[in-house]
Amino acid sequence: MPAGPPLPDGIADYIAAVRLAPPGERPPLETARLLADRHADRIAIPRPGGMAVATSFVVAPGRETPVRIYRPAGDGAQAALVYFHGGGFTGGSIESYEPLAMGLAEASGATVISVHYRRLPEATPRAIIEECFAVLGWARAMAEELRIDPARIGVAGDSAGAFIAAQLSILARDRGGPAIAAQVLLYGMFDVVAREAHRSAEDPVLSWPVIDAMLRIWHECDARDPIGHPAPLRRAGLSGLPPAILLGAAIDPMREEGEDYAARLRAAGVVVEARLAPSMPHGFLRALRFSSAARDEMARLGTSIRTILRT
Repeated sequence: MPAGPPLPDGIADYIAAVRLAPPGERPPLETARLLADRHADRIAIPRPGGMAVATSFVVAPGRETPVRIYRPAGDGAQAALVYFHGGGFTGGSIESYEPLAMGLAEASGATVISVHYRRLPEATPRAIIEECFAVLGWARAMAEELRIDPARIGVAGDSAGAFIAAQLSILARDRGGPAIAAQVLLYGMFDVVAREAHRSAEDPVLSWPVIDAMLRIWHECDARDPIGHPAPLRRAGLSGLPPAILLGAAIDPMREEGEDYAARLRAAGVVVEARLAPSMPHGFLRALRFSSAARDEMARLGTSIRTILRT
């Protein structure tokens, strides 16, 4: 394991559980996707008492987007988070990221709608963002049926999903809706340009070769169908965006751009709550089964979400 500060309890066990190939080897993308879903039980957590879970589909011409809905116990209209999983835009799914989505719902008291968006390289960045924007609009339109409060719908994402959530917050502002009550951005990427912090990564989860491959695929796919607007960190104006919660990981190579984005948001007058999880690597919120430190971070995050969304 790369040199660096000691990992919190249970994190090494989590890393071993999600490893899909021996160290230094990477299976083909389609194989990696299948294995991550087949072995999702390795990191699964028990369903909280009273929580209802259902899978549905957001249908549009030429596509159906699967969504998995986690509704905590409770009556009446709940706050909601439309959640976008990580995976470098090429991997991840509502199956392999279920512990994080379920944990968010339990900790926050909000209904979580986990979105299985199309992935690179089969899709393009523009297609992903527009698909996710459509799901956000669907959640607003279906608020009564979902038993959620349309005035308390936020977006959330981890890693690449945080990029999506941040982009949607900007697009919703620029397009006049749907209104977003909060953006929850978890160890996110907010730019698509390599940094020295990426190249010098010592994170046992997210290495420079992985980041380099992700950025190359992004730009190759964007070239055939340009997204048409800058990455969040390169946006000229960030004023008027919803309150933001940013949670970073201390040894994550994405930490720096998360801190930069928090500073840009604050400078634009956006309400920002930022926290750095000590000694944690990228992706640690999927380690709830293994790590009391990860569970503590999720509990803190849930408290912050409850404050903003009034759950």
